[in-house]
Amino acid sequence: MRSFLLIALFLSLSLESFAQTEEKNEEEFKHHCLFEEQAMTIGLGASYSFELEAVGINSRVYYNLGEHLCMGPEFSYFKKGEKTVYDFDLVVHYIFETKFAGLYPVVGLNYTLEETVHHTEKEAGVVFGAGAHRNFNKLTVFIEYAHVESNLADDFITVGLMIHLK
Repeated sequence: MRSFLLIALFLSLSLESFAQTEEKNEEEFKHHCLFEEQAMTIGLGASYSFELEAVGINSRVYYNLGEHLCMGPEFSYFKKGEKTVYDFDLVVHYIFETKFAGLYPVVGLNYTLEETVHHTEKEAGVVFGAGAHRNFNKLTVFIEYAHVESNLADDFITVGLMIHLK
């Protein structure tokens, strides 16, 4: 848990310390927090589950509807002892531009599957939270908090990298 929080702190401080002015190139879209319209973004990160008290892996694929708006599926996988958790989300982000980073709410639908040796639970719900990210050319560093509201409620902090595809 301590190492995860240190990584999250380091990445969030990096957003500001590595902030630099990027030159506008008319042929190639470059922006410190917005995404190119009608492009794809894929990402991978580490996610911490407060309910399970475990670090898992998170993957995501977004379609950028516009510079400020993206949506897509996310998948997180956690394993602790005999318990395995599969967390599926379909989220929408609207990016608010600030001087150093993009800030966004997280809103969407959730489906969670928890398995143990003798028992399986499935539950649908909603997910909401907030995040921040910073673009470095085609790479984006992000950190976000998300809460799942359902009978299998949980809170997550996710830190990771995304790459932009055209």
